[in-house]
Amino acid sequence: IVAFFFQNQLMQLVTGPHRTAMSQITARQEIADLHQQISEANQQLDGVSDVDARRVLQITAADDDWWQRWDQFRQSQGNSPILENMAGLIEERLVALDPSRSTSRMLVSTHERWLASIELLRLGAVDLPWGGSSRIEQCIDELELLSDRWSSWKQAPQEAASEDEVEQEQNPQAELPDPQAIEILESVARQSVVIEQASAHLLDWRHGAKPLALLSYSEAFFSYLKLSLMLGLVAALPWVTFEMWKFIAAGLFDKERRAVRPFLPVAFLLMGSGVTFAYTVLIPVGLSFLGGYGDPELLQATFTLKEYLSLVFTLILGMGIVFQLPLVMIFLTRSGLMEINTFREYRKYAIIGAVLLGAMLTPPDVVTQMLMAGPLVILYELGIIACEMTAPKPRENEFERGQEESL
Repeated sequence: IVAFFFQNQLMQLVTGPHRTAMSQITARQEIADLHQQISEANQQLDGVSDVDARRVLQITAADDDWWQRWDQFRQSQGNSPILENMAGLIEERLVALDPSRSTSRMLVSTHERWLASIELLRLGAVDLPWGGSSRIEQCIDELELLSDRWSSWKQAPQEAASEDEVEQEQNPQAELPDPQAIEILESVARQSVVIEQASAHLLDWRHGAKPLALLSYSEAFFSYLKLSLMLGLVAALPWVTFEMWKFIAAGLFDKERRAVRPFLPVAFLLMGSGVTFAYTVLIPVGLSFLGGYGDPELLQATFTLKEYLSLVFTLILGMGIVFQLPLVMIFLTRSGLMEINTFREYRKYAIIGAVLLGAMLTPPDVVTQMLMAGPLVILYELGIIACEMTAPKPRENEFERGQEESL
């Protein structure tokens, strides 16, 4: 009942891994799109000769002051429709007479936008989605190439790179740049605006998660009801376990009760550790991998609340059981089914299996792989240590056998 009254807060808590995973997926896709845009800008600039690019940027720098005075004049005249139409006609005529003049406003701050994008990406590199660090580094490297190329074009050429360039610059017909070069530079300048906006948007990538979908009118109600019941059972688990233990302990000998009693708090501790690990690491990483699998241009993912809750409860329960591995190992050794040396011999296979599992469920990032494989390896090692600490001594075994034979 208490869980039902706080259902909104509990739903926000339970759906936290979904928001984390979806923000990871969205951010990785945005980084991939950003890298593609930067690569396309570099490829477009490969089709522009250095002479044309220098000439266009020189005209841009010369016209920048004139355009600033023109803007001041238009602002000083107020909002007269007649003057606005006349100013528009004058600008169109200027562009028709000299297409290179249309690039001045767009190209004047392109180099500054490249530098701003680099700084934004470096600032965002401190906190990146899983698997996004290598792609961000590639984006920064290519942006630096763009910035260096643009900066070299802005500087006045003191010496041409070849005799052909010298002849072309001295030719009067080459005074005006190629219109195709102007078009390419304008296109790249427009891309620089988009790239800067995308770089700034990546700083807030953790808030880009899409909400869960509902496929029926009653799905939200029954999902909230299921959540309240499940969390209510979890909250009542200690009391239920205590009552079950009292029922079972009534049929056990004192020695058996003393042998089992220390394992109960350990089992609860391991269960809590498994639930915490599943909520903070396994579910976000697993959902990020599964939800981002496939080509986003071919597949459009829609995740429902009902399926999400079923998956989350299954993973949480499964990890709570998996974290009982040390207790299972202790039971196997004390019952004589397995020996401690057997666990030692298969240690390398257990480590390899944990690393492979982490590699399959995580992005190509060593850190996240170790976050998955590390706890499993630690549990295995703790199980071996616990088996050594709880293993009965040979004298105790002989004494117990003598008592059994006398009985």
